[in-house]
Amino acid sequence: MLNISLALASQVARNALVGAIATKVVDTFITTKVNNKNDQKKWLRTTKLEAFSKLSQEILSIDLNNLKDENTRSIKEYSAKTILLLEDKKLMNQIEDYLTNLINLNKTSDDRSKDMKQILDKKGIDLVMNLNKNLKKI
Repeated sequence: MLNISLALASQVARNALVGAIATKVVDTFITTKVNNKNDQKKWLRTTKLEAFSKLSQEILSIDLNNLKDENTRSIKEYSAKTILLLEDKKLMNQIEDYLTNLINLNKTSDDRSKDMKQILDKKGIDLVMNLNKNLKKI
């Protein structure tokens, strides 16, 4: 009877050890996966914040009455970086629309230029607000 009890205790101990090891392995895989996903979200948020901030700063500080090629180039550069980080097609199209209007501003006649500047200014503010909303979704 003592041999049976010892054998049973030994078997229970081995099963408990195997169960503990298996649980630890599964826990490690799950924890690693969750941590990697959280790290990826943090990286995406930080990267979006940087790109959105630069684009927003350029849009809000541009002088539409004295538009220079370097301003347009900076906005194009930051727009490209921002679009790479986006999944929202509507926001991508809004950026494209803003860029198109910005480029066309130089091509308009002086009498239409004032109206285009007001429209572009409004579109810029709307774009910055939508970038802000997108960043808060993360």
